[in-house]
Amino acid sequence: MQLNKLTQIVLSVIILASMSFGQSTSAMYKEAQKIFKNYRYDVEYADFQLKTYEEDGQTVLQLLVILKSGRNRFDEALLVAFAASGAAINNTKAHVDRVSAVVKVQYKEEVSIAATADASDVLALYNEKMDVSIFMGRLTWY
Repeated sequence: MQLNKLTQIVLSVIILASMSFGQSTSAMYKEAQKIFKNYRYDVEYADFQLKTYEEDGQTVLQLLVILKSGRNRFDEALLVAFAASGAAINNTKAHVDRVSAVVKVQYKEEVSIAATADASDVLALYNEKMDVSIFMGRLTWY
């Protein structure tokens, strides 16, 4: 009987945590959509994801944004992804450690360009406390 009650409590906590995680992602997506629409980028909810993973014994929360772009506008798409992420983090007060942006460019075949930034740098860019050239130099490229 005790094991059954403990199992129910653990499952309830997991369900509540996953529901709040989903609500957080939804609120962030709505904030980011305002920026995406201004620049005419269609980003589906599935392409705006919060992911957790373990790194050096620490849990890291990463926001992943995937955009599609023409081959001559991939740099703009990358900056829009980071700006929209900054708006989402700033306006929802979410705790995110890193932001990754993946831009899918259609050329002869699809090519993906990916970069990762610390959330603090993304917020500094969004709040105009960091120059774009400095921000671009601090990205980790993949």
